[in-house]
Amino acid sequence: MTITDETGLDPADDFVHEPPAGVDRWAENIQWNVRDKDGLGVMWHMGTMLDDPRLWHIVIAVTQPDGTVHSTKIVAPGAGQFGSPNAHLATITPYREWRFTFFGGMVDVSQDQGATGLTPDDHHHSVQIDLDLEAAYPVWIPEGSTQFGDWGRFHHEQAVRVRGTVTVAGETHVLDGIGHRDHSIGPRDMSHLRRAFWGNGIFESGWGFATMLGEYESGAFQRAALFDSAGTHDATMVRWTDLTAFNCEPTAITVELDVQGRQVVIDGRIRHGMNFTVADGAEFCMGTDLARPDRYFLTNFFVDWTCNGEQGIGYLDRGALISLLTQGQS
Repeated sequence: MTITDETGLDPADDFVHEPPAGVDRWAENIQWNVRDKDGLGVMWHMGTMLDDPRLWHIVIAVTQPDGTVHSTKIVAPGAGQFGSPNAHLATITPYREWRFTFFGGMVDVSQDQGATGLTPDDHHHSVQIDLDLEAAYPVWIPEGSTQFGDWGRFHHEQAVRVRGTVTVAGETHVLDGIGHRDHSIGPRDMSHLRRAFWGNGIFESGWGFATMLGEYESGAFQRAALFDSAGTHDATMVRWTDLTAFNCEPTAITVELDVQGRQVVIDGRIRHGMNFTVADGAEFCMGTDLARPDRYFLTNFFVDWTCNGEQGIGYLDRGALISLLTQGQS
């Protein structure tokens, strides 16, 4: 799709913001996930620290087609745009072009290890990532999500294309694929969440979808959209597959959308990814902190999607309070 400048959005909102004075627990957060059809993928979350927004907490994971997952966490000063000098996302053209670079060490993390504890320190591989990213569709702002503080004053969602290289221990892999990004600012406390579901994908013919759902003690909200050459179409999730276990089960996923009266059923199969636990309601940590059932954790995994015989690729972030699963509740 042709991306024009007629977004109605402030270009400044696609860059880093100055923290406002007197706003408790204010943070800026971005989440990106990109992959190719074979399963080579990169996901990264960057957020400012609540007690000192000059620092960013950054988690990055690389997935290989054979199921190997490499990951790291960084807490470091900002570098003018998003993240730190060695893990950096730069906006080139607002809402249209970006560049992500990383150079550092990563550890191998098995799915079992990530689901049973926090990720331990271990031998680090040298990893270098150089990615050029461009918009695949215009920005989608889920209507009403700004009424829920944890989703930000604005919440930008956007499907993207990616091209670049990922070099692990001296071996370079070419990444040519698709993905999704979000960007939000505002007060942040994910410990208020009971469950969440954030999934997206793009199919071979070019259409895509995005979903988000947050369940709180006081109630739940959800938003969804379908993107195609005719534009962005608001949708409602009629059916979805909740998380029931720390190891990202069930791994067979169904998402049913009502797109303005048209039913779209999307089936998925979980591939590879990482668990993260949220400390202090905002800071992402690698692995699952089973010792703290009061904390919220997320399973961030790439997905192979199918719909009406067509293949698609994408991502699924399902999370829950640790206590909900340790108590055996579905």
